[in-house]
Amino acid sequence: MLSRIKQLLLLTETHLNSPSATVLQQSALRIILTSGLLLVLTIVLHSSWQAYQAGAWYTIAIISGFYAILLLALYFSSHHLAISRVILLFTVFGAGLCMLFFIDNFELSKLGVIFVYTAPLIALLFFNRTVTLLVMAINVLPFLFILYSDTPVNLFNFSITLPATHTYLHSLLFLFFNLCIPLTIMRMLSTLNRNAAVLKAQNANILQSHQLYQDIFNHHSKATLLVTAGGHILKANAKAQQTLALTNAEHRHLTEVISTTLQDKTEFWLGHDTECQLLADNSKHLLLNHLCSTQQQHHLLQLDDITPLKLMHKKLAASEQQHELWYNYDALTSLPNAGFLLRLIHRQRESTVAGLMLIIRLCHVKAFNHQNSYQAGDELLTTFAQQLQNALPEQVMFGRLRGVKFVLWTDLLHSSSSVSEQVTQLRNLLPAELKLSAGSIKPMYEIGVSIATSNNLSAEEMLEQCESALELADAYNCPVAYYQADSLQQRNLDLQLLADLKQALHKDELTLWLQPKVTPDGTIQSFEALLRWPRADGSFVSPETIIRLAEQYGLIGEVSSKVLNQAITILGQFRAIALNYPVAINLAGSDLLVNKFYNALIDIATHQPTLLSQLTLELTENSIISHKQPLFDKIHALKKLGFSIALDDFGTGQASLSMLSKLPVDKIKLDRSFLKEIPHNPVQVRLVQSVIQLAAALQLKLVIEGVETDIQRRFLIKLGCKQMQGYFFAKPAPVAYWLKQLKTARVNRAVTL
Repeated sequence: MLSRIKQLLLLTETHLNSPSATVLQQSALRIILTSGLLLVLTIVLHSSWQAYQAGAWYTIAIISGFYAILLLALYFSSHHLAISRVILLFTVFGAGLCMLFFIDNFELSKLGVIFVYTAPLIALLFFNRTVTLLVMAINVLPFLFILYSDTPVNLFNFSITLPATHTYLHSLLFLFFNLCIPLTIMRMLSTLNRNAAVLKAQNANILQSHQLYQDIFNHHSKATLLVTAGGHILKANAKAQQTLALTNAEHRHLTEVISTTLQDKTEFWLGHDTECQLLADNSKHLLLNHLCSTQQQHHLLQLDDITPLKLMHKKLAASEQQHELWYNYDALTSLPNAGFLLRLIHRQRESTVAGLMLIIRLCHVKAFNHQNSYQAGDELLTTFAQQLQNALPEQVMFGRLRGVKFVLWTDLLHSSSSVSEQVTQLRNLLPAELKLSAGSIKPMYEIGVSIATSNNLSAEEMLEQCESALELADAYNCPVAYYQADSLQQRNLDLQLLADLKQALHKDELTLWLQPKVTPDGTIQSFEALLRWPRADGSFVSPETIIRLAEQYGLIGEVSSKVLNQAITILGQFRAIALNYPVAINLAGSDLLVNKFYNALIDIATHQPTLLSQLTLELTENSIISHKQPLFDKIHALKKLGFSIALDDFGTGQASLSMLSKLPVDKIKLDRSFLKEIPHNPVQVRLVQSVIQLAAALQLKLVIEGVETDIQRRFLIKLGCKQMQGYFFAKPAPVAYWLKQLKTARVNRAVTL
């Protein structure tokens, strides 16, 4: 019944959200007509009965006529909205005038004028401004009549006055002013409010997109210009201003800044691969490319500084390699690229057999880019390449492999007592400090080494061996790694596992198991979600392997998104059985530097704030140390948004107490390794006791992991531990297992293990 009424009055969600003015007017018209017909029905029936008893047939005719006209207006409202609203407006005038002309009680007849006063409002709701002004002007006549007249009109010398006319008229005015009109206004305001909310949301999205595009433009690693069709510069990003040596390039014409050697110089900025020179410095050569046109008929241009390549081109002008220059050298660093370097090594090995190859990887460059900009990252790479090239002996070949990887090749020196000594000599030439525009930094390196003592190994095979060795290097613990035969085999296994991981992500094979965090008596307080990847043979791939592969091959954002979405689903399953257990998920740290995943967390804080108290983000010490300030900034931002942050595996990393005091964490989790010899090892006992006191001093919650025996549990109670986790209480188990266990417990009562 209710749905039919909504359909009749056009009050369904579809109609309420419709931006159509016709739908809005049609709904409002039906509301005022339907409510009026229903509310006045009693008055019509009662007055008609009194008129029948008095033999006033003309009164019955007038009352019935008006009611029929309103029914007709309701009928026409479906397909002939214009006719329906005209009928309503004339009905208001007609009813008011009938009261004025045919009621012989002057005080009561005045109520008809008051009824006519609503006509401008009706006109405003259903007509345009002109009709409204016209109706307002017409209403001056009844107003003057009431003002200067003191006797009834008594037109045609008959009266429709009945004994209860006073009650009828006041009831009619009350119902019309107090119900019909307000209900109609409420319908219109409801749609206006909905439309205003939609417009507000759209405006916020547009503003966010605008800010995002502004940010992308300003921090683009390439020099980018926005110009008019006539060549006037509207906007230049930071890289463009640096390239053009201008602090304010806006409102200048391109021909005032750069020149071209093209014969046809008209609109040269619309071409591709156009070579230009900087007017302020003729020695600076630029390559201009037209990227695209905007809807406003503006143009987006990109500038590349090709000065180093031009200089190299001049140096090799007499060489047969001149035509290969653009293809053999890296555009950013002007070093030989990988293909050209391998050819040079092949040529060198024709006369020398034994050789040494190193791949050098600059660490934390991605984090540096996030903290500063990609422009600053390019400066870091070029500065490193220039300083190392100047420091290397002439016989050492140096090139850029890709990204943050560089290759060194040199002959094996018989003067060195060992290969490691020669590697150490080369390593000592690496820049210890790089002075950049953003400040000085001390870079960290990881090095993979391959050795060839005969011609059995090609340069390509040595490069593959270096890549394999590089996977074993660790900037903190083992910065230099030498190729081992089994490392290449392991790398091939990793590549196969990587293909399987991609397939598993596509098929949603990764799942979460839950392990509870409990009070010393076993009462469950929350759960930790642990990543599991079941294989076809029944085995599981360890979470450490999954995270290592995901970080190494750029899948960490996708993996963490799967974990986040499954955790949200688990929280929904808890709510469905009236339980309120928080869930903690483990993050790698690098996933927070992936914009898509980080934005997903921001969306949760914005659109699902109730999840903030139920979702804890756990990060290990080493993950935070590895990414430094950019990750610090992300963690602080998430904490301000309301997320709970926990420091996992506390005590196993390199976090200092000063760093711990600066991190916005709510909880620390002591690693299981500290409990292996509890309570027999007095040193471990004192360490655990110190951590409990430290957590209390910093007002942090503490969870001790790895509780496997009742002796450990009782001993930790004596030390003051309030929350534990370990196999003694429960092993990690699938979500379905825990849902079954929780369903059997009484509602709103804690589950004890």
